[in-house]
Amino acid sequence: MFKYLKTILLLGTIMLLLAACAAPTAQPTAAATQTEENTATPVVITATAMPATATLKSTDTKIPTATYTSVPKITFTPTIPGAYDKDGKPITTTKSSIIITSIKETGSGQAQMIWIASGTFANGFKIYYSSSIVNPSFGGEKSEYGIADGTTRSAYITGTPGTTYNYRLCSFTGSDCEFYSNTVSFTFKAATSTP
Repeated sequence: MFKYLKTILLLGTIMLLLAACAAPTAQPTAAATQTEENTATPVVITATAMPATATLKSTDTKIPTATYTSVPKITFTPTIPGAYDKDGKPITTTKSSIIITSIKETGSGQAQMIWIASGTFANGFKIYYSSSIVNPSFGGEKSEYGIADGTTRSAYITGTPGTTYNYRLCSFTGSDCEFYSNTVSFTFKAATSTP
């Protein structure tokens, strides 16, 4: 029984605390009188509202001044190297390509050009070259070699010893060039004299 009484008193105290916190009531004054029926000393629970407090620390942090960093421009890299227009700008509308991989001198004023190519070249290739034009092309300076076989991947070229030429291939359509390869400069060795 003592156990139940203890639980009841505890619950009663909790309920009084909750009631006092929920709705504060007017406190009895010191002049209030007690009646004869209530001889026990009343327990008065008072709730005092506490102000919320927070401690703020002053920090001495300096925020750096915003600076503008320019974003680098994205330069175009063709998805298929070796497909360029007449002026040497990359073309992305073709799935074919031609890349000159090397030019090796084979004799005085003669060299062999080697290239790789992907695609179909039904009308073969044209090799355009010039000692003064950076990107020689069809219709420009008329210096060319015609290669009718589209499966060929090398050709012999000639030039004046001691002269530098710019070379590039084109995918020939029969009447024009569909696209061009990279441009490669090559200098034929000057002729040597023997005493």
